[in-house]
Amino acid sequence: MNQKQVYSEVYAVLSALNDDYLKKTPQEILDRINDKRDRNYRFRIDENIPLKEQNLSPEAIAMLAALKLDYWCESKEEKEELELLLKANDKDVKLSSNLKKILFKNVQ
Repeated sequence: MNQKQVYSEVYAVLSALNDDYLKKTPQEILDRINDKRDRNYRFRIDENIPLKEQNLSPEAIAMLAALKLDYWCESKEEKEELELLLKANDKDVKLSSNLKKILFKNVQ
């Protein structure tokens, strides 16, 4: 998958999220995602299934994990838990299901 498609997947997720997430994300980050996405690649979010089952690319999940870590964690404990999972995941190529559970815990 090319980088522009990854940005398209992240853009699709952000478009489906509650405005609270967007308000926590710096506008320059949102603009960069919008500018770098492939406007011909259409990744659709099915709101009838959980986000963790949307078949996002590992790169998009990693980008969303970075957004959660930097902007969306609600507490110091949540951020520390995610940091531990990310560090443990560095040793593995695939994102673990535990990371997906933490990343998408509060996202419908």
